[in-house]
Amino acid sequence: MYEIRLTDPNGYTVPTAVRYRVADDQREATEKELRGLATEDAEQQRAVLLNNADGLTGINAENARAAASQFRITNYKIQATPVG
Repeated sequence: MYEIRLTDPNGYTVPTAVRYRVADDQREATEKELRGLATEDAEQQRAVLLNNADGLTGINAENARAAASQFRITNYKIQATPVG
């Protein structure tokens, strides 16, 4: 059995992206499901940061745009922890 969670580039668990008591034979399918959530979460995070950048100027706007570029699905991680 595993607890499987999806974390964003900052190391935070993505809301609704934790699965408890996943059987060994369901691990691969569960990881695939969570990777699908990464796409959705990355799009939302980028949109929020880019929207915030629109209201900023100078270096602050550049920093917000740079932060938005970090939210790519390749930067999300699946963590599987064995549970008893």
